Amino acid sequence: MLNPAADKGRSGRRRDFVTRVLEGRGVRPVWHVTKGAGNARDIVLGLPEDAPVVAVGGDGTVHEVAAACAGTGRVMGVLPLGTGNDYVKALGIGGDLRRALGVLAEGEVRVVDAGRVNGVAFNNGLGIGFDAEVAEGVIKAPSYLPGAGRYTWSVGRLLWGFRCHEATLRLDGEGVVEAKTILVAVALGTTYGSMFRLAPDAALDDGLFDVVWSEEVNRAEVLRLIPSALWGTLTERKKVHFARARGVEVEMAEAVPAHVDGEMLPPTREFRAQVLPGALRVIGPRRKT
Repeated sequence: MLNPAADKGRSGRRRDFVTRVLEGRGVRPVWHVTKGAGNARDIVLGLPEDAPVVAVGGDGTVHEVAAACAGTGRVMGVLPLGTGNDYVKALGIGGDLRRALGVLAEGEVRVVDAGRVNGVAFNNGLGIGFDAEVAEGVIKAPSYLPGAGRYTWSVGRLLWGFRCHEATLRLDGEGVVEAKTILVAVALGTTYGSMFRLAPDAALDDGLFDVVWSEEVNRAEVLRLIPSALWGTLTERKKVHFARARGVEVEMAEAVPAHVDGEMLPPTREFRAQVLPGALRVIGPRRKT
């Protein structure tokens, strides 16, 4: 499943290379090229039920393919040819295409979790507030910037006009948390936006979300939080909180931007997210015995 627009159009030019490497390993790929948003899902649903499908592109392509595969038993693989490539990091594959091709040919099938929020399936994470605004800004970033540069540009642009939002969180339908927060992250995977490690200890197969949220912060405090988000130490900060839960309800005082797997959702006030345990079968590296 190739998205030719991924990585500013460079992904389509890697098709012959991918074919040569896979055929050299005894795997003959059958290519399906997407023509726009939503097309990957339609293609997957039209394939034979026992046919494995590989998302070749960025996290948006992975998101569509995973949503179509969730709960079906179909096996999916991932080849990273996008801007962020977050999901392959959570799988332990990393962003190197040649390594990912080796995993695809010789890896093993893992049973991992997915999530659903307001009826929308996701595979890596839900972001509400600042990180969703960052994801939205990446789309507007100068095209000459590399992937990480686009995220940095977006963060810098937002720092001057950000504000915190009043939120009520309910974890597993029990304790209620009131917060004036810059963001709420509901993570299955370990990274967001290519380089931000908001939930570095998240596991794809533990049946739980890693939930991260902040208290009210000012611009100076945000500047201090950004390095922690890059280093994976964000939850060690005094004004940042962490919990694990199977279900998360978030009610905002006003409609705010949100994303799943980097794909924007319509701004809304209420979010109802639930883990879908073992909903995906994904090819990952062979685990050491």
